[in-house]
Amino acid sequence: MKNYDTLVVGGGVIGAALAFELASLRQSVLVLDRQEPGHEASWAAAGTISPAPDQEAAAIAALGCESYRLYPDFVSAIEAATGQSAGFHPNGAFELFFESNAEAERDQRLKQIRAAGIAAESISLTEAKRREPAIGPSARAALWIADEAHLDPRVLTRVTLAAAERAGAEIRAHTEAISVITRDSRCDGVLAARTETHHVAESRVRTAEKIAACNVVIAAGWRSKEIGGAESWAPSAPVRGQMVAFGRVPGAPRTILRCERGYMAPREDGRVVAGSTLEPGALDKHSTAAGLQKILAAATAMAPALADAPVLETWAGIRPDSPDHLPIIGATDVEGLFIATGHYRNGMLLAPATAKYLAQWIVEGRASKYFEPFSAARFAAASRGVNP
Repeated sequence: MKNYDTLVVGGGVIGAALAFELASLRQSVLVLDRQEPGHEASWAAAGTISPAPDQEAAAIAALGCESYRLYPDFVSAIEAATGQSAGFHPNGAFELFFESNAEAERDQRLKQIRAAGIAAESISLTEAKRREPAIGPSARAALWIADEAHLDPRVLTRVTLAAAERAGAEIRAHTEAISVITRDSRCDGVLAARTETHHVAESRVRTAEKIAACNVVIAAGWRSKEIGGAESWAPSAPVRGQMVAFGRVPGAPRTILRCERGYMAPREDGRVVAGSTLEPGALDKHSTAAGLQKILAAATAMAPALADAPVLETWAGIRPDSPDHLPIIGATDVEGLFIATGHYRNGMLLAPATAKYLAQWIVEGRASKYFEPFSAARFAAASRGVNP
């Protein structure tokens, strides 16, 4: 039986980026995904790479800024490995404000963004509309955020998976990790099974196998909590988000637009993708009338030309949340068992930093300062009724 250096459970952008980093460090790596890799939260994401904080926690802003700083080198590395374009466009974003106190809201938001070390400036609506004519007349104030990028998450994830394979990682689809195998407080691998079943005497049968690995990383999104032996470390939770893709139309935005009600990002092929909803606990990946109405209202308020655009696609994905809405990244009390989940709305943004510094931790035993606020111990300790 082959013994891998590291087994990564989850083939989304976090798992793929980590596999690439580990394989580049000469580790033997296996990635398991219960379906086709990259077809869960990563497939459904909008693709706005925004380190601007959407909550008060300073730690997430620091990690986001560091990951944004790493993005150009990360993209260059996976493009060099595959010969494919990842489509990373660091073209900035406009944040718009619509209420009667719009200028005060803008100034407060600018203060928050600059405090995180992000390049941004207040600009007049006249200047904003000169740079981005799609901005509608109901906007009352605008902010320019230079440190923001957009990409197509489906393309980026596909290229990252290909880069991981080129670097030597093995990727196995339709294989579910059932539980972590431990011995003497050390992780020895996982018990896994193919997600397909076969019938024996009218009973459905799945054959499980033990896969040996020196290290196991649970990066299975919201399903991380379903893996035996990882529950207390990764109490992940599902949050549905709905999305809309508009077709080409004259006057469509060429830049990321966002406001308190929603956001949108252009694609290389002329489409515009808009979102999103936040629906905790919803597991059905379908669009709803209420969700689409919310997205369409926000999109057409920011960019009225989209009212005449064809709707090409609607979809929904399930984000991985955590009890405090912050990522869960790092080692556990079980030697060789690591967690990388709970990235919530920031999986695309945080992939480079999560992968780079977690790979260093696994290979060199060097914990990153960026992960200290996101330790899995904060939840495991709570589940045992003790202080972390």
